[in-house]
Amino acid sequence: MNQPVVEARSLNFYYGTFQALKEISLEIEANRVTALIGPSGCGKSTLLRVLNRMSDLVTETRATGLLRVLGRDIFDPRFDVTELRREVGMVFQHPNPFPASVFDNLVFGFRIAGVADRARLGQAVEESLRAVDLWKDLADRLDENALSLSPDFQQRLCIARAIAIQPKILLMDEPCSSLDPLGTEKVEELILRLKQQYTIVIVTHSMQQAARISDVTGYMLLGELIEFDQTTRVFRNPRDPRTEDYITGKFG
Repeated sequence: MNQPVVEARSLNFYYGTFQALKEISLEIEANRVTALIGPSGCGKSTLLRVLNRMSDLVTETRATGLLRVLGRDIFDPRFDVTELRREVGMVFQHPNPFPASVFDNLVFGFRIAGVADRARLGQAVEESLRAVDLWKDLADRLDENALSLSPDFQQRLCIARAIAIQPKILLMDEPCSSLDPLGTEKVEELILRLKQQYTIVIVTHSMQQAARISDVTGYMLLGELIEFDQTTRVFRNPRDPRTEDYITGKFG
């Protein structure tokens, strides 16, 4: 059996005295789409941010338990958080391109790493735009300010920016919440393509979206992971009555 790319055992996370995650245990396999669902405030986004330690950006937080990402204990004091964030990319709820050109958005990670070779940067730009099906649309607009793009293009550009440096895991926090149905369809199609190369964890308020695109679904409630199983099993035959209540609309 292959080693999971994410493994949590009795993971707890606190904002000050508030416990946001309670005894989370799960395994996430490579090249799968894992969806996290549940009502607002249940801990979905917190769990996502802990996976690449973006949670560190909030003061007075602490974690207990075990969390291995790509085989390494990410809470080990010797662990390089910068390296972790190179390997675990993040796409946010609202498109957040930098107020710069399309080109500069896509090469940002390379320049932080000290890469200046124009040919290498150009190749990375083309590859990342092709991956999100935007090369044809933006090849002649690389000098255009990214903020001038449509919301759909902006979000796909942010995904391209995240994968340009070739992470192994891609975290997505409600990436379609600000998009219209057509834009949502484009991003969902993209997610299904990208899982051939990346392990994807997505937070979504849409159970329909989770059912459409994920292989595994986790249902969270009040900081607990109530159920974590194959998506078809969770939606058709949940083991926990709290999951069934949420999916059938009796709660949440």
